[in-house]
Amino acid sequence: MRRNKVLLSFDIEEFDFPRERGEDISVDEGVKISSRGVESILDVLSKNSVRGTFFVTGNFAKTNPRLVRKIKSLGHEVACHGVDHFKPAKTDPSRSKKILEETIGTKVVGYRQPRMFEIDKAELRRQGFLYDSSLNPAFIPGRYNNFSTPRKLFWDNGIIEVPTSAATVFRIPLFWLALHNFPKAAYLGLAKSTLKRQGYFTTYFHPWEFTDFDKWPVPWYIRRNSGEKLKSRLDWLIRELKKTKADFLTYQEFLKEWQDENKK
Repeated sequence: MRRNKVLLSFDIEEFDFPRERGEDISVDEGVKISSRGVESILDVLSKNSVRGTFFVTGNFAKTNPRLVRKIKSLGHEVACHGVDHFKPAKTDPSRSKKILEETIGTKVVGYRQPRMFEIDKAELRRQGFLYDSSLNPAFIPGRYNNFSTPRKLFWDNGIIEVPTSAATVFRIPLFWLALHNFPKAAYLGLAKSTLKRQGYFTTYFHPWEFTDFDKWPVPWYIRRNSGEKLKSRLDWLIRELKKTKADFLTYQEFLKEWQDENKK
């Protein structure tokens, strides 16, 4: 891969963060909130003529299939993100694949476990998946302790693992919360450094971050620079990364190039 690659990804799930705080929210309400965010994301990507990968839950696809088909029709990749985001189950790989393939009418080859938790790679292989992106190779208290895992893509039990990007120094995660809270110049510097060192940069967001969720109990570090502010930040990030002359690809496109080059 001669040119650097940028892989933008989005976890298209029902907004269920309040349930982690003991608040009740229905799947329908969660999908309604996230659907508004999906439209904002699609606006930014279309404005900048770039494509991304959308990891979609079965709940979201069943509740708003029209929007999932719209994502596909705009040239983005649709991949699996479990079925019920709040209650992952062992049957999710097979069930979510069936739901999404029936929704969009094409084969789905990618998977991401809700909350980036570990997933059985052997089961993914049995279900016909090509890759997984459920690894955040960083340390986040109470969530991840992945200091010893690879930062670059690797084979794991017949599945290509595509970790999300973490900065070389201290493995700082360059995911959604970083763009919310880091100074823009600092985030961009870390992203460019990762792009230069690894040859690719990947990050991920959730659609509900791009909406207003005032009535729900959400911590300040998530609320900071959310809604329209985050939409503006994503637009800025894409424009800045385009200046590096990197190609913006879906995961599937990126891995096809990677596999083709490794056959040579």
